[in-house]
Amino acid sequence: MRLLISSLATASLLLLVHAQEYAQDYNDYSNDYAQDNLYADYAEKQAEKSNGGGSGIGKMVLGTAAGWFIGGKVHSGRVSKKLKKKHLKEQKNLYTQYYNDVYKLQEENAQLLTAIEQMQAQSEQEALLRDYEEFKQPDIDGDDRISRAEFNMYVKNYLANYPGLSDKDYPKFEDFDHDRDGYVSFTEYAQQMALQVQQAEW
Repeated sequence: MRLLISSLATASLLLLVHAQEYAQDYNDYSNDYAQDNLYADYAEKQAEKSNGGGSGIGKMVLGTAAGWFIGGKVHSGRVSKKLKKKHLKEQKNLYTQYYNDVYKLQEENAQLLTAIEQMQAQSEQEALLRDYEEFKQPDIDGDDRISRAEFNMYVKNYLANYPGLSDKDYPKFEDFDHDRDGYVSFTEYAQQMALQVQQAEW
């Protein structure tokens, strides 16, 4: 038992020495950092934040607003460039389509004008042919001119076919014989017929 007491005393003594060393180390540590107060520092920083002196929500809002503004500028710049590019492409397509349409219309107008001129020429040719055939009816001897005798015979036959007409309704030989040579040429006949048509329109 003595041994046990002696062991206990030795252990207690060792424990006490150890505790004194630890206490000495703690006192040394606390003496070196006597001014260090974690809670006081934390409380001070929290007070600064609540007064606006910290980096909290205000900086976060300001950073978010700046990011949103810069992002909006960048995005709107990209969209603006895309829209301008699209607009220029569409404008170019419209101008191209316009010039193509104008060119096609000009071609069609030229073709129509050519067709109209051909039709007018054909119509004039048909009218000239018709007038020539009428001119040739009184020309019995086929010499391409109408004498007074041929003219009078034609008028007599014409009026016989149309009993409602009289000599006054048909022009005289002198009306056709413009150069007074005793014969009516096709040119004189055509001129007189054109004059009669013009007088009828008045």
